Amino acid sequence: MRFLLLLLPLAACAAEPPVLVPDLRARQEAACTAAIAGHIRRPLAEVTSRWLSEAGGTATVEARDGNRQHLCRVDGSGRVIGYSHPGA
Repeated sequence: MRFLLLLLPLAACAAEPPVLVPDLRARQEAACTAAIAGHIRRPLAEVTSRWLSEAGGTATVEARDGNRQHLCRVDGSGRVIGYSHPGA
């Protein structure tokens, strides 16, 4: 009986599906879109984002509002660490 009780938590963990890279990328893009929309005080619909790369657990996501480019650094949990304005 004790053996069975020890396996139940492990079985519950194994039942959770793994996080897929495309889902993580979509969350990172959405986080960047929201951060930049808040930064420029414009609706989300006016900002488009695309995932560019990942290094050391941090993704670089490009966001554009019109012709302006912003680069977000987004961690693996989808939290924007910071952003920059290249060429500004």
